[in-house]
Amino acid sequence: MLFVPNPLGFALNSEIIRKFCTLYSEKIRTEAMTTTTLPEALQLMQYIGDAIGTIREPQELFRTVTDKLRLIFSFDSAVIITIDRDRREASVFFEMLRFELPSHLRHQTRSIVGTWLEGHLDDRKITIATIVRDIPAFGKEDAPLLWTLHELGMKQIVLSPLRSGGRLIGFLCFVSKEEVLWSDSDRSLLAGVSSLIAIAVSNALAYEELRQREAETAMQLAINNALFTIKERSCMMLAVCEQISKLIPCAFLGIRVVGDDGRFRIFDNFMREPGQSFLPFSPFEYLDMSPDDPIARETVEVISRPGVYSGERFEEMCNQFRLVGMVRDRFGISSSIVVRLWDLPGSRAGLIISGIGVSLGESELATVRLIVPQLALALQNYLAFDEIDRLRHKLEGERTYLVEEIRETHNFEEIVGQSAPLAEVLHRVSQVAPTDATVLIEGETGTGKELIARAIHNRSPRRERVLVRVNCATLPAALIESELFGHEKGSFTGAVERRIGKFELADGGTIFLDEIGELPLELQSKMLRVLQERELERIGGRRVIPVDVRVIAATNRDLGKEVDAGRFRQDLFFRLNSFPLSIPPLRDRRDDIPMLALHFARKFAREFGKPMRFVRESDMHELMARDWKGNIRELSHCIEQSVIVSESETLDFSTALPPRGKATSLAAPSTLMTLAEFEEEIRGMERRLILDALDRAKGRVSGEGGAAGQLRINAKTLYSRIDKLGIRKRYGTG
Repeated sequence: MLFVPNPLGFALNSEIIRKFCTLYSEKIRTEAMTTTTLPEALQLMQYIGDAIGTIREPQELFRTVTDKLRLIFSFDSAVIITIDRDRREASVFFEMLRFELPSHLRHQTRSIVGTWLEGHLDDRKITIATIVRDIPAFGKEDAPLLWTLHELGMKQIVLSPLRSGGRLIGFLCFVSKEEVLWSDSDRSLLAGVSSLIAIAVSNALAYEELRQREAETAMQLAINNALFTIKERSCMMLAVCEQISKLIPCAFLGIRVVGDDGRFRIFDNFMREPGQSFLPFSPFEYLDMSPDDPIARETVEVISRPGVYSGERFEEMCNQFRLVGMVRDRFGISSSIVVRLWDLPGSRAGLIISGIGVSLGESELATVRLIVPQLALALQNYLAFDEIDRLRHKLEGERTYLVEEIRETHNFEEIVGQSAPLAEVLHRVSQVAPTDATVLIEGETGTGKELIARAIHNRSPRRERVLVRVNCATLPAALIESELFGHEKGSFTGAVERRIGKFELADGGTIFLDEIGELPLELQSKMLRVLQERELERIGGRRVIPVDVRVIAATNRDLGKEVDAGRFRQDLFFRLNSFPLSIPPLRDRRDDIPMLALHFARKFAREFGKPMRFVRESDMHELMARDWKGNIRELSHCIEQSVIVSESETLDFSTALPPRGKATSLAAPSTLMTLAEFEEEIRGMERRLILDALDRAKGRVSGEGGAAGQLRINAKTLYSRIDKLGIRKRYGTG
């Protein structure tokens, strides 16, 4: 028994063909008249057997067979139709037409439910149908092909079932302009030929299915390799596009990841021009809009509606989503496939694939679904690593910032004082601290504005997060925007890596903008957006980043006057000034000076490893009498210097306190001192004399070495003058 190897994946038994021809010849000898002679039938069967055994390419095989069939049978055009396993759809497997079908009827998979073809699915014999007779039973919508053939002048259709393994796999169809009379021998011969063609079609379909599966497996492996070896997202997705396009005629691929706030976390688009590779592109640039445009925001819902969109469904999508319609008009998109990647708490994602001039269908959707698990996992991993990277940068920034804060010497560690003006400020701090209101702290330089800002932060619900301090006056104008809002890698010369700004660093906490009045005018509008919208964009970035930050600003300028002078935006001033706090200068809270002086004396003695020394009463009065234009900062520096230079038991202010100005001379001709001023001057001189004597006597008034002996005055008289001048016990730490 001889087997002929067939490149479609099967072998035909030539003995079976010969037996079939013998039986057929015996049958037609018994017929009185035949339209097909025996030699022709034998030659046809033998030729078909040889063709199936030798011709490798299916389309060439069926074209060759059809040419031979035309020599035996009378027809104008031939079509091989295949039926799916569920017998719900029919597809054109091969066609040789002598007329032109409309484009919407050519090479299209169509449903056979309710159509003329459905009534012949159980046929086992050849059907000879007259088109004119069968058309009235079906409307144009149910039988568009029949009506089209009728309009083209066709009159007859011959349907020969193709069965393989007892299952109907399709039909061999002949279409004729004339009604042809088919004899029983012709029907028998066509049935025999159909059996051979059915075997070829079945094996061709099996081979095509195997080839498709191998191609899909190769695509999956290639995409897996790309997803897990390429780190950069854009390059990774370009590799995915190239692999998908090998099996699906697509020209566009889009990835959408939407957060629970309705904003795009990923909005990637890739397009291929004819004859070129895929490249990233932004439809917003071509359509002159931004991701925040209402038209763009509408497309968030596209990924929530997975499925195949072609024909009328695609037109409905274009009408519902304006951006899709604009993309169709601009780029010629004709159909789309939408696949859901995931829908989880916090985010949802989808894949959009579109074609130009093609009609994507269910088979393409099935192919795309093969890569959904890997693609979804890769994107989720990317987002997770991106979030980890963002948090790592943020933690590194917080660590660096906190280290700098620890190293920095603060003017003071806590609020010191009990005066009425300070108590009023602290009361307002306690009122505003539990809220998220923006606070504007106004006060002269050195009054402790940063300390008040820290007090507000420490008494707020954000106290567990970082307080980020930015001095707007010390940052160069060229770098302040990058410092505040961050920048992307390559956004400007020197931007060698991505950097998050102070606002992102303070996310969840508080940012203290010191000397806000120094902020350049061109940045004030961007600052206003952050305060109002709670979002920002890095320099060179396209993604809008939401931030949850409480803002505390401080200034030693009169911002109202700055607004009038045009140096500060009025709308930003109103936004910052929602809760103003005015810090009193040190000259308005003189009662707090002794407490502050002792506080700084202890602090610097501890820092410098010096013994704690007393402050003489005369020096304390001098400290309280000065105006302190530098406020607490100036007082702190004065105490610090005295701690460094002092060597005796008391602090030495001889160099730390510069003279306030010489006393007015009595003989000065240009001034006239009143008697009251003269008496006050005398009391001051007497007071300083007694205080100096008490310091020398280490506080003793009477006895040997006492102040009374040094002043050569009776001890009781000295006690009386001390009481009259209001001199109290020496200040100290004990």
